[in-house]
Amino acid sequence: MNRFKLNKVVGIVFTIASLLVFSSENVNAQSVRSRGMGGAFIGLSNDESATIYNPAGLSQIEGREASIQAKVNERDIYEWQSLAFTGHIYEDEEESRFSITDYLEHNILEEPIPRRPKYSYGFSYTQDKRYEGFGNIVGGDYIGVKRDVSDFQLAFATRFPIARRMLAREQLYGGLKLRVLEVDRYVRGGVNTSRDTVSMGAGLMYHYNDQLSFGLTLDNLLEHVKGKNAKEDGISFNLGAAYEIARGTVVAVDGINLSDSCDSIERQYRVGVEKRFVENDLTMRIGSLNGTLTIGFGMNVLPNVRVDYSFYDGDLITEHHVGAHMSFD
Repeated sequence: MNRFKLNKVVGIVFTIASLLVFSSENVNAQSVRSRGMGGAFIGLSNDESATIYNPAGLSQIEGREASIQAKVNERDIYEWQSLAFTGHIYEDEEESRFSITDYLEHNILEEPIPRRPKYSYGFSYTQDKRYEGFGNIVGGDYIGVKRDVSDFQLAFATRFPIARRMLAREQLYGGLKLRVLEVDRYVRGGVNTSRDTVSMGAGLMYHYNDQLSFGLTLDNLLEHVKGKNAKEDGISFNLGAAYEIARGTVVAVDGINLSDSCDSIERQYRVGVEKRFVENDLTMRIGSLNGTLTIGFGMNVLPNVRVDYSFYDGDLITEHHVGAHMSFD
């Protein structure tokens, strides 16, 4: 099967998958870029939000990256903002001993494999506040309730080369994540409650080639929950894939909580497309987040600064998010 036919088949498969996405109340998209792609980011995870989606993805980032983002509409009923940063730990000095890998890269391969840091790290902090006005709109358990969520995540990752064949460039990345989640609920005329959770998760990312990558994450592998009537959520098993169907065009698909063992989130499927234009200065995005349309775009306003926007067309509340992404050497 030639390249054109393969791209066509993969595109059809992803299109069909997007039609199978169903609706759910629980949404866990945590960056403006990924929101525009329907939250499908586990198999891509190539910016600082990998801390949240797939910690293993931190090792594929070159340089340091940071972002600040927020929900900008109807903040009197629903407020959201987030900060994220990623960096690397490099070798103290280059090894002087002979290496077959170095010899192949410098004497046989046309383009040497870029040097990667030994370890990568990232952290993010997110605030999510839902006021009583939010409950009056969506109803259910939110009626008469104010909810305040603080979410801190710290992740570490490293890269493992795979040499199935002598000149193979397949790569495997691994990562661990620590999450501290505080949820406070204030009930009008009732008893206020809080739930504090400390959990550990893990992620893997496999690059089959320059076009196709796969991601796997396990959340709540270790978990400690404190609070009135609090119980552990259970392990969430998540899978994702990303495929560059043409230069500058990436399609991503995620399956969240496929084991259906996590109480705090229902099984979800997400699909997203990202297309880069004008020498990567403009990026358009579209996706399906649990059956709901999302769109977005990014634009480079400076060589190292990108502005992002996303729109979520919710049934009851629409959401507009903006963010600024910065990269450093």
